[in-house]
Amino acid sequence: MDIQAFSDELIHYGRQERMQDLAILPSGTQMEVIFSKSYLRKTYQVLTNEEAQQLITRFKFLGGMEVGERRKAQLGAVSYPLGDQLQRLRISTVGDYQGRESLVMRFLYPLTQEHLRYFFAEDVQQIQQATKQRGLHLFSGPTGSGKSTLMYQLARATKGQIITIEDPVEIEEPRFLQLQTNLKIEQDYDELIRLSLRHRPDLLLIGEIRNKETAQAAVRAALTGHRVFATIHARGVAETKTRLLELLGTDDRLAHALQGIIYQRLLPNEANEPHGLLAYHFYEGQVEKQWQHVLKQVKESGWISDEVYEKEAPATTPCN
Repeated sequence: MDIQAFSDELIHYGRQERMQDLAILPSGTQMEVIFSKSYLRKTYQVLTNEEAQQLITRFKFLGGMEVGERRKAQLGAVSYPLGDQLQRLRISTVGDYQGRESLVMRFLYPLTQEHLRYFFAEDVQQIQQATKQRGLHLFSGPTGSGKSTLMYQLARATKGQIITIEDPVEIEEPRFLQLQTNLKIEQDYDELIRLSLRHRPDLLLIGEIRNKETAQAAVRAALTGHRVFATIHARGVAETKTRLLELLGTDDRLAHALQGIIYQRLLPNEANEPHGLLAYHFYEGQVEKQWQHVLKQVKESGWISDEVYEKEAPATTPCN
């Protein structure tokens, strides 16, 4: 197998079909190449372990990852050349207990109105207006729900100095000062947040709040009068607050810093095209209740199927 030609074929197909993810995963004694988009999951080809490892090694090399390290989880990113165009990719790898390495690659597309489609377009305009306030604005949802894409869309409408801190940089934006974490030189989220505040940003965009230190740094930045966007992974609306409490405990500063929570999911419409559905509330509201309302609204309008509604409805169940 010509690994370079096959990798070009995979990226070209994924881009052409507007796929969200490409995965290379173990399947018995072989490996499967799988594409996914919204609720669609398609096995593209079955490979031998040797072929799969060669393919993974190529993507790791292009993504600036440690090619010889197959046990530890690694993250990388690359702008993959396709003719006269570039396809931005985010790469994640990890090895299993048998020493087999797997890969998941996210396709990152340019911010265009064609790509950012929502069931209720006016929601984005309202969020654009509401997030102009200084303080911490959290973008919540599961992996692949479009949190970073929405943040960048809103940030592009902001004038002045915009600094992003990510691991890795997902969406390239020439107008922004984009910083990437690098643990080898002790530049983690916490350190880069502190350094970025010296540049007096009009907007600080934090790729992801993963731990207590990053959460505290984001809150401190907001309390010093900065406008801060950050993402946090949560399976459902109620879990967002639970996740924050896990990271910060009973830190009273959160109540003063947090301006609002935006919860987002990408759901397929009846044509199986992913559309964003947003629930948001600012200044001590109940975002969970609004999520229940908008989910029911798109179902009753016939925009999503009963199957999609039933699958997403459990995420709105209130937590005591």
